[in-house]
Amino acid sequence: MTDTCALFLYGTLCDLDLLEIVAGEHLSTEPASLADHAVFWADGQSFPVIVRSRGAITHGILIEATKAAKARLDFYEIGFGYRLAPCEVEVNGGRRTVEVYDPEPERWPRGARWSLTDWQTRFGILSREAAQDYMRLCGRKSPQEAAALFSQVRGRAASRLRAQNVPTPVAFEPSPSRDGVIIHSSHRPFVDFFDLVEENVQFQTFAGMHSAQVQRITLIGGDAVTVLPYDPATDSVLIIRQFRHGAYSRGDLNPWCVEPAAGRIDPFETPEDAALRELHEETGVVPRSLHRIAGYYPTPAAVSEHLTSFVATADLTESDGRIGGLAGENEDIMSHVVPFETLMKMVESGAANTGPLVLTAFWLQSARHTLV
Repeated sequence: MTDTCALFLYGTLCDLDLLEIVAGEHLSTEPASLADHAVFWADGQSFPVIVRSRGAITHGILIEATKAAKARLDFYEIGFGYRLAPCEVEVNGGRRTVEVYDPEPERWPRGARWSLTDWQTRFGILSREAAQDYMRLCGRKSPQEAAALFSQVRGRAASRLRAQNVPTPVAFEPSPSRDGVIIHSSHRPFVDFFDLVEENVQFQTFAGMHSAQVQRITLIGGDAVTVLPYDPATDSVLIIRQFRHGAYSRGDLNPWCVEPAAGRIDPFETPEDAALRELHEETGVVPRSLHRIAGYYPTPAAVSEHLTSFVATADLTESDGRIGGLAGENEDIMSHVVPFETLMKMVESGAANTGPLVLTAFWLQSARHTLV
């Protein structure tokens, strides 16, 4: 008989679909309650904390976790500061001593009272999608290392959902179907800040048949935005300069690239929200207006990243020479305010060497007379 561990669950893992993803197997559950405890949202987070509260009753579920399932549940919880602690729950009219995931004291300040239904409505779809990827880190990373990557994992999950909800419009009919792609094997040899997928696939050809089986490798990152500030009063733009490891790895003797402000779209952000946030974080600029240029794949043959580029009108008189970026992300970003004519000379010479900046410069060349 397989040894099991009795666990009382009170939060997101009471969502049975998420529980099965995390546990890696279907687990039987039964209703249970824990006296003198209450559950609250962790303030500003998408998960709950349980605290001692005299007279309160927390309703949850009791599971019998196999050794393998418990290891996966521990991995999912421990990195975020939860530890198993004994507790006594009421189940089936009797009392039983089991274990519960208890948060480290003071780790997560509590917010409003927790609601599983509210969580399922607001966060359930994304959390289940992210958990699929997060649990692939089990056995590859420690719980703490995995927790440090959680925002990247969730960002990639949000990008997949965004791609499904807002697909690229079909340019030509008839169009081959994604459902016609045959995956013969799929391997994820690397998961960290980025994800790497290696697959053997066949795709539909324009002749109506399937291609030969081919190997394809893609670097997977979350969706991102770029935003170039433009000052109509002075016909000038703000461009940023920072060290880029990709250019360094290519062997470029000048790996400090010239770019627009840019960054990842956080889950539940719109591209417009992300553009405004990143612009302020990297340059300190507060724009008057935001103008969308396009959404596009910069390198779809090998990179999943999808960009949305913007121009922002703003007063740039006090922005030249500012050093910005988030210290927590080790960003070191220099702002340069230059005449628009200088930007176009940089495009011509190759000093402006990043795709989004070149694209934005040409858009601005034709549209800046309409911006105020």
